[in-house]
Amino acid sequence: MSEDVFDQSRFVQAHAAILELLDSDTTEDSLNEALTTMQSSLQQQFSKEDQAMQAAAFGPLDAHKKDHDQALERLSARIAQWHETHDRKALLEYLEGPFSDWFVRHVNTRDFITAQRLSLGV
Repeated sequence: MSEDVFDQSRFVQAHAAILELLDSDTTEDSLNEALTTMQSSLQQQFSKEDQAMQAAAFGPLDAHKKDHDQALERLSARIAQWHETHDRKALLEYLEGPFSDWFVRHVNTRDFITAQRLSLGV
């Protein structure tokens, strides 16, 4: 079960789609739609993970959930900034830099460890 819960592929595809749109100089409407899709995918992924950790009475749930909440807050702030400024370069730099760095770090540490522990019933 934990492997499915921690499958990030839907979000990764949404993230990649936005990067492609930014590289292709697409319309703002297309970017807005893609940002909504990516944000929704991330929220759904985090919700599945949080529910699995709650069901398993996973000890470090609060720290893991806090990392989720902070990532969503930062992403929401960047999306709001995008809506105000329509600065493609700033959006691209965030999504390719700090956001991608956080995501890789989160998946390779918190998600990896959590998935292992949940699969072992620890």
